[in-house]
Amino acid sequence: MQERELLKQIQSIFARTGKPSLIVPNGDDGAVFSSDQKVIACADVSVEGVHFNLEWSNFFEVGRKITAANLADICAMGGWPSFLLVTLVLPTRHLSGAIEIARGIAHEADLVGAQVIGGDISSGSELSISITALGQTERPLLRSGAKVGEFLLVSELPGLSAAGLTILAGNAAADSKLAKAAMTQHKSPKVNYEKYRLAYEKLSSAIDISDGLITDAGHIAESSEVQIALQSDALRSSELQALDETNFMRWVLEGGEDHVLLGTAKEAIDGFTVIGRVLQGRGVTLDGKEISAGGYSHSWS
Repeated sequence: MQERELLKQIQSIFARTGKPSLIVPNGDDGAVFSSDQKVIACADVSVEGVHFNLEWSNFFEVGRKITAANLADICAMGGWPSFLLVTLVLPTRHLSGAIEIARGIAHEADLVGAQVIGGDISSGSELSISITALGQTERPLLRSGAKVGEFLLVSELPGLSAAGLTILAGNAAADSKLAKAAMTQHKSPKVNYEKYRLAYEKLSSAIDISDGLITDAGHIAESSEVQIALQSDALRSSELQALDETNFMRWVLEGGEDHVLLGTAKEAIDGFTVIGRVLQGRGVTLDGKEISAGGYSHSWS
């Protein structure tokens, strides 16, 4: 199959009526849009064998997963996603999966009304998907906005994706309804984008939990020059405990890719769970004791 033919099929999947702000849609050297608000731009890349495993994920799920990571970043900045640019490095052995990847991307983008307006495709040895997301906001939410005395909240308790990865890797039982939900959450996370939007006005800082609660809480602590004090009682999940009494707290504290919102606010927020406080000091503590980051971090030898 030639590039032109494949692009034509993919473009048909991404075709939408369009937004009033979209002046030149997909098809030229670049898309053109206008905006009367602040524009948020973020990018994420997903590589076979690092971010997803095709032994247990299908191409549709892979497309959804990388898209959710980008949409969640825009939402964590206090914005709403508008447009996506997608770059695909496609090995010959995965040619048949390109259309399903595009369908997965389009499915997740449609959840927030975002539109793919361009990108690129190339052959290569490893499947890689890179997405640049563009969104708009009136007031960006930053990691540096936390203030001493505020509550630390999450839109959902994290850990389900990490539990799913443990099960998929064959290290835990996979025969319960909850186990199946955990595996699904890892392969294509379900993100409550609308809950984020309803909380924007009350949040003083926010971050998407992609690398683990301790790691991402540490980013807020460092940027805001405060101490983030986590409370273990608030982090106990009866569901995750039921899956594995020994490992559930590690999943909650260190597991990433649930893409739940971690933020700070002066008061509790409906639908969010208070899991700690913002104190004077530095770093992250759990029940008053300093705790080091245990989430995921890329490394090069």
